[in-house]
Amino acid sequence: MSFVDERLAIEDRLQEFWNYTDIAWANVDFDVPNNNDWIKLNILNGNSNYRAIDNKKRHTGVISVQVFSPVNTGTNKVREYSDTIASIFDSKTFSGVVCGVASIVTIGADDRFYQVNVTIPYWRDE
Repeated sequence: MSFVDERLAIEDRLQEFWNYTDIAWANVDFDVPNNNDWIKLNILNGNSNYRAIDNKKRHTGVISVQVFSPVNTGTNKVREYSDTIASIFDSKTFSGVVCGVASIVTIGADDRFYQVNVTIPYWRDE
């Protein structure tokens, strides 16, 4: 599995199971909504090593989804979205990508949006 295949598998999985808000994709023009919820997908590649058993390459990384909700609208919706995103990836295996346990971290608010991040470690073999 190549880095391109990895990205496509992760993006396809999110797109297949997510229909609640707009998604900001990496390096694609995106108009941030004025007063609506939205999410941003980041695929953070990590270290690569050779496995001891069969000498195949193992690549690791973190799927990070930032969840944004307008300020002063409470935290219920952003937490519901975070739970849904976690369930899409948490401990799932798809298209050669093996996901670990999802974590949800509150980032807080700026002048426009309240933010929560969902992170999921993953690995795949080449």
